[in-house]
Amino acid sequence: MTSSKKFISIALFIAFAIVGLLGYALLTGNEHPLIGVGGKDGKLGGNFTLQSADGPVSLTDYRGQVVVVYFGFLSCPEVCPTSMGILKKTFKRLSTDGLNNVQGVLISIDPKRDSFEKLKNFSSFYHQNITGVTGTPEQVDQVARDYGAYFKMIEAEEFKQEYAFEHTSRYYVIDQEGRLVDAMRHSTTANELTAKIKTLL
Repeated sequence: MTSSKKFISIALFIAFAIVGLLGYALLTGNEHPLIGVGGKDGKLGGNFTLQSADGPVSLTDYRGQVVVVYFGFLSCPEVCPTSMGILKKTFKRLSTDGLNNVQGVLISIDPKRDSFEKLKNFSSFYHQNITGVTGTPEQVDQVARDYGAYFKMIEAEEFKQEYAFEHTSRYYVIDQEGRLVDAMRHSTTANELTAKIKTLL
């Protein structure tokens, strides 16, 4: 092989490698590492109380159930609907007894636009076992910190919105005693999430 051909081969290899890395970054960019400092005891997770259309909701309300918490917002163009779809498929894979012991909680990071009624309609559209909640910006920020979730307001002109959010997309799985046992990535499948929940029932 001539030196010029070697150069071209190396250049092509580097180009494909860069494209691959960029693609991976785009696909996993919403899977931020857990960054919170944790709750009062220094551990991630813990109780919280936020507001739903039907009144206050606390994690302790679901003691004895496995809870899956997700941080998102209703104007989210792709990531949140995809994740909620996975949660819907997961719940459909559970038996009646299993479903009676599982609860989903969608925490809106956009209390300015996401009213309690909108959250209720959005959540129930995906599954009756999903409750939409939010609170003041300070309350939501504190819960996100406790769970190691990341979110940041960004411009969103391409989506014809005033703003959007870059945010963690994880399924925070909480056992029947209220302990955070896993923070499963956005790439988690319904089968994987179902299997995880079943180990806790």
